[in-house]
Amino acid sequence: MKKYTQILNDIGLSPNEAKIYEALLQLKNGTIWDISKHAEVHRRNAYDAIQRLIARGLAYQVLPKKVLTYAPVHPDKLRELVDENVRSLESALPGLRKRFDEIDREQSIAVYRGVQGVKNYLHLLIRDANPRYVFGAKGLFPALGISTLVRKAESGTRKHNRIIYQMSERARLAKEGKINARYRFLPEKYSTDTSVSIFGDYVALVGAGIGRVETKDDAIVFVVKDARVAADYKKWFEFMWDHLPAEK
Repeated sequence: MKKYTQILNDIGLSPNEAKIYEALLQLKNGTIWDISKHAEVHRRNAYDAIQRLIARGLAYQVLPKKVLTYAPVHPDKLRELVDENVRSLESALPGLRKRFDEIDREQSIAVYRGVQGVKNYLHLLIRDANPRYVFGAKGLFPALGISTLVRKAESGTRKHNRIIYQMSERARLAKEGKINARYRFLPEKYSTDTSVSIFGDYVALVGAGIGRVETKDDAIVFVVKDARVAADYKKWFEFMWDHLPAEK
């Protein structure tokens, strides 16, 4: 009778505790020798496991008996233990979230590669609700599942974003009727293969392999998280924005 051992492990019992508890359920009660033999656990380990089960409220010593004898508590006690663990987790979550947020505010650098890496970068954009300031933009990221993520990433911040596009994008945007006051364009001589996106405390350098035609396996995105770096890049963006002709 060891069909439930893994489930018992999953809810917090050690392997030996699970084996001993299952043995107790089948035996109803027994001595250390009976239990260890049935559970196939060494007597010393069986004794230790029974003591832990008693402490958890899952077993008890049968009295009066000349020989130490133990019996199991009803399995419904397991649900009670799980519920207690859930309540403990709920009470700990606020502190754990705070600790995660404190870690998340630290400096970090991430590199996303290939189509899957670009998807991970777009998921970051979706999670971050801050407006985006982009220069050197070249358009979307056409690849399986990517265009949908782009639309989702833009849906919450689109009206607050400001984008400085490469001049090569102007004709396409004009044809699609998308040019507005939130767009400006870099002169052709300043065209590059890399675009820069600033949002919140992040700066993302979107490199080669990503473009309007396709997103390739050699696509790469460098993401820096540092509030001061992001603020500096935002100043450079504002300088370019102020010195480029406004669109109507």
